[in-house]
Amino acid sequence: MMENKILIIDSDISLKKILVKALKNSNTLIDTVSTLSEAWIEISKKHFDLVITDVELSDGDGLELVEKIKKKKLVTKIIVISKKNNLLTAVRANELDVYEYLTKPIDLNDLTIVVNRAFQKVKKFVISQDIIDEGKLPIIGNSIAMQNVYKTIAKLMKTDLTVLISGESGTGKELVAKAIHDFSPRSKEEFIVLNMAAIPKELIESELFGYEKGAFTGADKTTIGFFEKAEGGTLFLDEIGDMPFDIQARLLRVLQIGEFTRVGGRSILKSNVRIISATNKNLKEDVEAGLFREDLFYRLNVVNINVPSLRKRKSDILLLSNYFLNKFSKSMKKLDISSNDILENYSWPGNVRELENLFKKISVLYSESVITKSIISEELENHYDAKKEITSPSKQSISKTIDEHLEDFFSVFDKNENDTQLNLYNKLMMEFEKPLIKKTLEFCGGNHIKASMILGINRNTLRKKIKTLKIIYK
Repeated sequence: MMENKILIIDSDISLKKILVKALKNSNTLIDTVSTLSEAWIEISKKHFDLVITDVELSDGDGLELVEKIKKKKLVTKIIVISKKNNLLTAVRANELDVYEYLTKPIDLNDLTIVVNRAFQKVKKFVISQDIIDEGKLPIIGNSIAMQNVYKTIAKLMKTDLTVLISGESGTGKELVAKAIHDFSPRSKEEFIVLNMAAIPKELIESELFGYEKGAFTGADKTTIGFFEKAEGGTLFLDEIGDMPFDIQARLLRVLQIGEFTRVGGRSILKSNVRIISATNKNLKEDVEAGLFREDLFYRLNVVNINVPSLRKRKSDILLLSNYFLNKFSKSMKKLDISSNDILENYSWPGNVRELENLFKKISVLYSESVITKSIISEELENHYDAKKEITSPSKQSISKTIDEHLEDFFSVFDKNENDTQLNLYNKLMMEFEKPLIKKTLEFCGGNHIKASMILGINRNTLRKKIKTLKIIYK
């Protein structure tokens, strides 16, 4: 049996120990060096089936060695490892077509799987000289949660797949979409953004597909829509969960056959647009509730990227804080180290957007060169109290909201109209009853007995209402 030969280029000797443990009882020889110059001497003298190199070495960048190996067209698989875990490093590694990119600290199981897979088949690499300029780095964060996002973006670079980006509001879904576009073959074409939640539902169709002159009142000229504006590029559909159900069928047709017509038009127009969409909703729940088309969901969700909330990437908070402070301050400011705890322990319900707004405000209102813990604490408390005052319901808030809703309704209702069979009572009861039962079930962890006791209704009645109202709960 032929031996597999591995060269490890890393100043940390523990990697060899990890690999020896991972490849226990395998027919493998492992050589180690700690610098680029030593590595190139070894590669010039011997053939290695696999090279594992760190990015940060004492005498240079490990990716420089990867470039040299590619230029020599050596049939050697390369695994790049790095603790410099940002989008740029992942993208550069992917541009060089390395076999795999792993982040430190190394997971033993991941390393075992990747190395064993590398020895299964011989793969010849395609050389690429296009190294991306670090100035284009669009996303900030070194956390493990963000590393997974970077790796997925990097793997999408040479594809044209449809992508669905999920995550809470304020996590940076549009930044991820823009990064996918910027590192794609469509990067020189338009990146067009359309937010479904920001456009009246009756205008979404004409905004997407355009309209012909005379298609409706006020259509005094032919106007192109976002699909035509984004031709050849990328169309980012933000808050896709708010797209009206009837428009979803038209979007599905474009995704399926690449054709559409303008509103009021007959001419069939071809479309060459990449669709990236985003949502802060659970679209699977919306599909089950009949609010979102199942066929469209699977068309959009070819690749899913979940952007983590800021509380799930706490190690990035200080990095982001310093970035925003420098971005918005006219003079140099820095954070007092005492502020670290309060920044990392705050829950950040508004995610990165909330953090950005905090430092935008601080950079304007405070002239101090050092931003202390007391400043941040005071601003967060003021923000929290203001938000609580706005969002906390008073004892009369539900009654008042219903009263205002009915006042608006009856203000436009013609009381002399013959057809007054609107079944208003049942409609309003359903609007209130469904979220009430759903939230109670979620609070009780799906326990029907506990939920029925809190609601004060019979358990069988609860089950019947769950079925009748099509309630889906977490």
